[in-house]
Amino acid sequence: MIQSIADSRIEDGKRSIADKIIKRLYVLDQTIENNQGRWAWELLQNAKDSIAEDNNRTVSVQIQLDENSVEFRHNGAHFTLQDVRGLINQISSKEIEEGQQTKKTGRFGTGFLTTCLLSRVIQVKGILETENNIFYKFEFPLDRQGKTTKKLIPKMDNSWNEFEKSLNEIDANYDKNQFNTSFCYQLETDKQKEIAKIGIQEFSKLVPFVLAFIPKIVRVEIIDNTTNNITIFERNQELIDGLIVSISKRKNSEKTNVLILYASDNKVKIATEIEETERGYSVKSIEKFPKLFCDFPLIGSEDFHFPVIVNSFFFNPLDERNGLWLKDSDNTAVKENQKLLENAVELYKNLISKVSEGHFFDLYNLAETKMPSTNEIYFNEKWYKDFIQKPIREFIYKAKIVEIEGESSEKKTLEELWFPIKSFTKPVKEKIWQFVFDLYPNIVCKRTHLHNWCDIYWENGKTINYQILVNSIAKLENIHKLSQALKKSEDDTFDWLNLLGNFLLEDDSNLALFEKEARIIPNQNGIFNKKIDLYSDEIKDDELMDIIELLGEDWKDILRHDSINFGTYRSKNKKDIAVKITEKLKNLDNSSDDVVKAINLLSEWFENNPALAKDLFEQLYSKRAELFMNTIKDKESLYKVMRNCTDLSKLAQVVKAIGDNPKIIEILENAEVTKLLQEFNADNISDLKKMLISAQNISKISITQETLLSLGVTSIEELEDALKDKNIAAQFIHTSTPTLQMFLSVQRLIKRAKDNVLQHLKILPEYDCSECEELATTVLGGIKKDGLPIYVVVRPSDNREVIVYYSSEKDTLDNPYAELWIDNGVDKPRHLTLGKILKTTGINRIPV
Repeated sequence: MIQSIADSRIEDGKRSIADKIIKRLYVLDQTIENNQGRWAWELLQNAKDSIAEDNNRTVSVQIQLDENSVEFRHNGAHFTLQDVRGLINQISSKEIEEGQQTKKTGRFGTGFLTTCLLSRVIQVKGILETENNIFYKFEFPLDRQGKTTKKLIPKMDNSWNEFEKSLNEIDANYDKNQFNTSFCYQLETDKQKEIAKIGIQEFSKLVPFVLAFIPKIVRVEIIDNTTNNITIFERNQELIDGLIVSISKRKNSEKTNVLILYASDNKVKIATEIEETERGYSVKSIEKFPKLFCDFPLIGSEDFHFPVIVNSFFFNPLDERNGLWLKDSDNTAVKENQKLLENAVELYKNLISKVSEGHFFDLYNLAETKMPSTNEIYFNEKWYKDFIQKPIREFIYKAKIVEIEGESSEKKTLEELWFPIKSFTKPVKEKIWQFVFDLYPNIVCKRTHLHNWCDIYWENGKTINYQILVNSIAKLENIHKLSQALKKSEDDTFDWLNLLGNFLLEDDSNLALFEKEARIIPNQNGIFNKKIDLYSDEIKDDELMDIIELLGEDWKDILRHDSINFGTYRSKNKKDIAVKITEKLKNLDNSSDDVVKAINLLSEWFENNPALAKDLFEQLYSKRAELFMNTIKDKESLYKVMRNCTDLSKLAQVVKAIGDNPKIIEILENAEVTKLLQEFNADNISDLKKMLISAQNISKISITQETLLSLGVTSIEELEDALKDKNIAAQFIHTSTPTLQMFLSVQRLIKRAKDNVLQHLKILPEYDCSECEELATTVLGGIKKDGLPIYVVVRPSDNREVIVYYSSEKDTLDNPYAELWIDNGVDKPRHLTLGKILKTTGINRIPV
C-alpha cells in the first residue's frame, strides 16, 4: 500500500476519534447539572467490569477526596491492550467485543468521558498484561484538553507516547489485592471541586444499593480529607430472612448497618431501604432516589415513580444513562426493557405478599403508583398504564399494607379504608381524618401516615369529601345515636358536633350544602334536620311549648337545639307561638283531653303572665273565662263546688283519698257521710265525688321541667318512684309522661350544680375535696370539713324550691355531719341550713 494512503487512513482515524470526543464533551458541558455525580459511577462500573468475566474475583474500591484532587483506586483485574486502546481512543470494550456475550456493563466507552467534568487531564496508573503474558506497570496522563481536532490529536498522541515510555516490566506474581489501578483528577476550579463533592455525596447515598445488586463489589472506602471523615461500606453475603441484604457502614469509629429489602429473579432485581426498629422493620422513602439501575444508577430516573428500585444488567438505557427506551414496541431493545419491567411487577407482588404479613411497617413507602414523569419521546404511556400501573394498583388495593390507629400491629387493605380527597389542604385532611376516626375508627389509616397515603392514593378509590362526611352523620338520625357512635356523653357529643359545623362553615363552598342538604343539626328533640327547616328559639317558655304540643304541634321539632352554636337561623318568638296557639284553638274540638289540658295550662299561664297575655293573646285573653268554662263537661258539679266556701285544697285532699282508696265510698256510707254531704252541700255521694274531682283538676298542676328539677328527678323511673310518695303525687297532674328533653335538661342542671358546689368548696379553706366521690346522683362523700368527714347533698335551685324525697338524701341529711347545698347557676352556691329553711318557709312549729 502506498505509504501516504496508509498515513492518511491513520490520520482519518485519529480525527474521527478526536471529533467524537469533542462532540461528547460539548454535550456534557451543556448538561453538566444532570451529570455532576455520574463520574463516580462510571469509575465504579469500570472497576466492576475489570473482574466481570472472572468468577473467582471480587473488587474493592477506594475514593480519596482532597482539597485540590480526587483519586479513584481499585484492586480489580489488570488492563489488557484492548482496555488501554479503549481508554485512549474512547472505544468501549462492548464495542470491541460486539457479538459476544459479556458480563461487562460497559468499559471505557463514551460514558467514561463524564469523568472529564472533574478535570480534562486524568493521571492513569495501572498494570498491563500483554498477549505473551508479560506484565508491566504504567502511568500516563489522559489529556482531553482542546476544543478542536487539531488541538486534541496531539494530546492523544502524547498519551500513547507517555504510556509507552512509562512501561516497566514487573513480576507476574505481583500483589493483586493492592489498589493497582487509579485515576487521579486535579481540581483546578470551584466548579470542579463542587462536582467532586456532589459525586461523593450521591455515591455515599446510593452505593449500598449497588453493593446489594452486585455481590462482586465487596468493599467501598471513601476518604474525605476535606471533612476528615473515612466511610467504609461492606456487603454481608448472607440474606436476613431471605429478604434483607445488610450493608455495614463504618464512618470513622461509628458503625451502623444499611438494610436493603431485596428480591430477584434471573434477570431483574428490586430493592428499597428499610431500618430496624423496636417493633420490626420500617420501610424508608426512596422518593429522591433513581428508580432504575443498570447495575449502577441511571441518574435522572428519580421521577420514574416505580414503587421500588428496579435493577437489571440487561436494561438498554438511553445514551445519557438517565432512563430507558420504552416507546417503540417494534424495537427489540424496547421490548426487552418492557419485559424486564413486567418481570419487576411480579417480583414486587411477591415481595409485598411477604412483607404485609411480617413485621414491616410504613408500607406507604412501597405503594407509589403514579405515572412516571419522563420524556414522552422515550415513553409509552398506554403500555405502562396497562402492564405496570394497573396490575400494581389492583394488587396493592387488596393487600394488607395500611396500618390503622392503635397499639395493634394490624394492617388493613386500601379497599377497606377511606381517605380525604387530594385537593384538600393538609389541615383540612387532618380535621376530616379526626371526625371520621371519632365515628368509625376502623376505616381510616394511622394518623401519622395520613398525608403519606393521601399523596399516593389514586382518586378512583374510596375518598371522603364534605358531602360524604355529612351524609355519614345524617344516617345516624339523632343526637342519641351519634352519642353512641362516638362513645361520648351527650354534652361532649354536642361539643363535637359544634366543632364539625364550624369546620364545615370555614369553607364557603359548603354554604349551600349546609343550608339545604346537610341533615346534621339537631332540633330540641335531638332529631337531625336541615338548617332550612329549623329556627332559633326565642320563645324560651316551656309552658307555651307544652301547650302547643298538646294542641298537636310539637315545636321542638322545628326549633334548633340550644346546644348548637354554629350557623345563623331564622327565629321563632313568643308572638309566633301565640298566633299558632290561637289558630289551633279556633279549629280544635275542646272536648279532647289534650285540648282540655292545653286550655287549663293556658289559663294558668294567663294568670301568671297577665300583661304578656294581653299583648300576645288579645282575643283569647279577653275570653279566657269562657274558654276555660267550655272545657268543663259537668258544669253543674262545678257550680256546686264554686258556690261552696270550703278551701279547695281540702277538696283536693278528699279527691286524692278517693283515688288512693276506692273503698272510700263504703266509708262515706257510715255516720260521717251526712256531715260530709252537708259540709260540701252535696245531694248524694255521687255528686260529692264529681265535685271533688272537678276541684282536683283545678288545684293540681302539671309536671314540668321545673317540677322535675325541684324533685331532682333525672329519669322516668325516678319520677315513678317519687310519685309513689302520696304527698308528692297529690300535688301534680300526672296523665302524661315528661319528654326525654326535660329529663336531659334536668341531668345537665344537676351536673352543673354539683360542679359549681364542688368548685366553691375547693376554694373554702375549711373544706378538703381531694378524695371526693359520688355516692348517689345528688350525694357526695369523701369530703372533709375542719378535718372531719362530712356528706354533702347538692340540688339545683333554679326553680327557687327543692323537694327532698330521695331516701338516699333523707338518710344522708339525717347524719349530723351532713350539709345541704343549693346552686341556681347565677349566684354563688349556698349552704341551706336549718335556720335558713325556717326563715324561708315560715315554719315555727316542729313535731318532735
